[in-house]
Amino acid sequence: MTQAALRRARGPALLAILVCAASLSASTPKIWVVDSAQDFSLGEARGVSVAAEGALVLSGEWKKLDGVSESAIFATAREKDGGLVFGTGDAGRILRVTPAGRVETLATLEEKEVTAVAVGPDGAVYAAGAPGGKIYRIQGGKSAVYYEPKVRYVWALTFVGNILYVGTGLPGEIHRVTAAGKGERIHATTDAHVRALCADGQGRVWAGTSGSGLILRVETSGRVVTVLDSPKTEITSIVPGADGLMFAAASSAETGGGSGEPISAPTPPTAPQARRSEGAPGDEPRERPEVSVSVSTRVAPAASGASSSGRYSAEIFLLQDGEAARMIWSSNEEMVFALQAVPGGRGVLAATGPRGRLYRIAPDAASLELTLDEKQLTVLADGAIGTNASAAVYRRQEGTPRGEYVSPVKDTGRTSRFGAFRWQGDVPPGAKVEFSFRSGESAAPDSTWSSWSAWAVRAQSAPLDAPPGRYLQWKVRLSGSEGKVPRVRHVEAAYRNRNTPPVVDSFAAMAPNEVYARSASGSQNVFETTAPDEKGIFTSLEEPKTEAPRRLLRKGYRTLTWKATDPDGDPLTYELEFRRADSDRYLPLRKGLKESFYSFDTSALPDGDYVFRLTASDAEANPEDRRTASRESAPVRVDNTPPVIRKISSSPGVLEVEAADALSPILEAEYSVDAREWVRLEPKDGLSDSPTESFVIRLDPAQRGGFLIVRVTDAARNVASASFTAP
Repeated sequence: MTQAALRRARGPALLAILVCAASLSASTPKIWVVDSAQDFSLGEARGVSVAAEGALVLSGEWKKLDGVSESAIFATAREKDGGLVFGTGDAGRILRVTPAGRVETLATLEEKEVTAVAVGPDGAVYAAGAPGGKIYRIQGGKSAVYYEPKVRYVWALTFVGNILYVGTGLPGEIHRVTAAGKGERIHATTDAHVRALCADGQGRVWAGTSGSGLILRVETSGRVVTVLDSPKTEITSIVPGADGLMFAAASSAETGGGSGEPISAPTPPTAPQARRSEGAPGDEPRERPEVSVSVSTRVAPAASGASSSGRYSAEIFLLQDGEAARMIWSSNEEMVFALQAVPGGRGVLAATGPRGRLYRIAPDAASLELTLDEKQLTVLADGAIGTNASAAVYRRQEGTPRGEYVSPVKDTGRTSRFGAFRWQGDVPPGAKVEFSFRSGESAAPDSTWSSWSAWAVRAQSAPLDAPPGRYLQWKVRLSGSEGKVPRVRHVEAAYRNRNTPPVVDSFAAMAPNEVYARSASGSQNVFETTAPDEKGIFTSLEEPKTEAPRRLLRKGYRTLTWKATDPDGDPLTYELEFRRADSDRYLPLRKGLKESFYSFDTSALPDGDYVFRLTASDAEANPEDRRTASRESAPVRVDNTPPVIRKISSSPGVLEVEAADALSPILEAEYSVDAREWVRLEPKDGLSDSPTESFVIRLDPAQRGGFLIVRVTDAARNVASASFTAP
């Protein structure tokens, strides 16, 4: 069944479950879906891997080998008989893991760290010690110095036929060694370290540097070319894949030093460094003063539940002759320490930190292969993994397949109730799939979380067994028998956020007599045809644009306005109540409002101060779990009584009047003689700000005996007028 068909098929069944879930009946729940390789790769897999098409499958058990007690593992190589050789620190030991899985010490060098190992065509093991940069040849239980490049560190060794190529640090150089004690420098880089080397099927040598993150290639002619200047600081690994493809990993870390120290291997402290000239290939380097250097292992701290915010980052590139380098995978939370070609498959395995993950990376897909408790996977060999941040060696074991996968933590946004859990996959007879759940209120699971629920073989649609919480996590255990392997392709969990009360952000009254009005509209919707434009050739039907309400004046009306929001996005309805300012008893004004304003006639109310209360409710979306929020207005003055105008005194050409109002300040005054234009009056005290104001009218002698009208308006926009005979 295709993914599209799968999604269509699951809809009705899941809907039926959700309708029956009483705890989720208040509103439509949200659904957390995990059904792709990218989704599954965010979790942790032990004995389980994520298939490229997006499914959990059993991958086999990985067993930690006994006998590894080293501080760090830096390098590995495979012997002809299938044994594995590991370079370790801090005791300078070279360990060998036999094909049977037994760990033994192959040799112990004078130096504290074994930073590079390789197996030559003669079957001997070649190893580099640090600090000091000497290369040893170990065979038959005996070790002898093979080559001294006179550098501080040797980071990488690789053979092309009988020729050994060497990548060094402090300074960063590439050497070619043809026999014991016979070698030459063939390239000096501008970076402090050459961290990675490998040979391809054409006899070319690829190199990666630390500092500028360059990928270099030594042609069979001896010419050195730059293949890629990566955006990261260090090329940590280069390996050949199938069909002539090359893969390279580039990484960066904010904790990396600015002077070019490698970020993925032993890191020397800052020390004086002898300057040297960029001589021609083959020139012997100048002697350097002896510097005492202590070497420590860089350990990337384990990542928390939060993002690393770019502290570590990595990219994997596909390199192909005649084509530009192409990035096929990236991470802003991890570093890639090692790559290995997938045995008999496409792409590469990528060992990463600080989350202890092994990925399978193909040119067109990526998926999680494995998760280990050790948080740095630093070296890869056929069927084996070496780790730091607790040095260990793991090998794949044969046996009855069984494994577990733990999902990433889901943040539902707020405390939530969990409803239906649904999964899809294949469980052949003899196989088993079991699930368990837990929840909590902290982003990282801790002791405050609920315990994992008991393992249970669950129906493919059933209630989810976890108490309410903001965060949710599930895990699955897959068990199979010979030839009977289960698969989990799709998992989803329904949840509903605990209903949150609305928030009333503001509530106020507009000025007296101000109202909102909208343009009248017909009873039927009218659709307008939109003409084609430069974006396309098709016309479309669109609803006419809604006009914003207009502000008008209407005598005796007051308008209340508010702004309210709901964190859940639920639609809100509003209720208005009022009370006299000197009373505690609220009376209903209006219910069921859906707009954010309400205009009403105040003429039925006696003059005075009133307080209004707005209640916002999300009951429409949550009939069984309604939440409300209320807010009172500041006292609103209702004043429908106009001022009183009386004459104070008069004399020829001069009239003094007084305007008084019981509640509101006098806003303006004006007069007119014989029905001519209105003339504005200024109060005697120069400012209209009191309920009582006096005005002096000075008239022209020609206006004496005329019809004089005085009009006064108070702050409530009540208008009073009086007539006099012009003195």
